[in-house]
Amino acid sequence: MHVIAIADARRFSLSRVERRPLVDAPDLRVDLVCFEAGQREEALDPAATVSYQVLEGEALVRAGEELVRLGKGKLLRVDPGTVHTLENAGGGLLVVLSTRAG
Repeated sequence: MHVIAIADARRFSLSRVERRPLVDAPDLRVDLVCFEAGQREEALDPAATVSYQVLEGEALVRAGEELVRLGKGKLLRVDPGTVHTLENAGGGLLVVLSTRAG
């Protein structure tokens, strides 16, 4: 068993999105993804099932023609094979828990 303090993993950079690994197992990866205002990130592994949970701020997820706005406490699942983009929709910080399985 391993306990992780999510608050300690928060890191922000004006030059790039900060992705901090929290769990890295053969079939599961959990990252804390930290965005400054205006930053965005393309999907790293569109072949995996991915879920995003917003812990702080507001996110936009684009998948093809679809656009979903996520606020704090919302969780979104993206199906395998779906190329998508995650971006900061607000003027402040965005912190997202990203889980990839498969």
